Amino acid sequence: MGMKANLLPSMSLNDLAAKVTTDANTGSDDLTVSHVRNWMECVRSRKQPNAPIEAGYNHSIAVIMSNAAYRTGQKVTFDEKTQEVMAGGKAFTY
Repeated sequence: MGMKANLLPSMSLNDLAAKVTTDANTGSDDLTVSHVRNWMECVRSRKQPNAPIEAGYNHSIAVIMSNAAYRTGQKVTFDEKTQEVMAGGKAFTY
């Protein structure tokens, strides 16, 4: 069909790490763009991404647990059997 390959430019994630900002209105930062770029490249090539899905899952559990502790003021645990965040012995819901 005479179409050009739609390839992303080469880059190093280490070079981008120095540019991270922590202010409230960051817009789209370089690390987020790099994360999405890595994911899209893996979708196209069927290779493994830089971090496995389990890393994202475990991170989300930690964020939900922090949110639950903040909102309830109680000790929060994660029940691996039921896959629920427990606050004060009950399943946490928003």
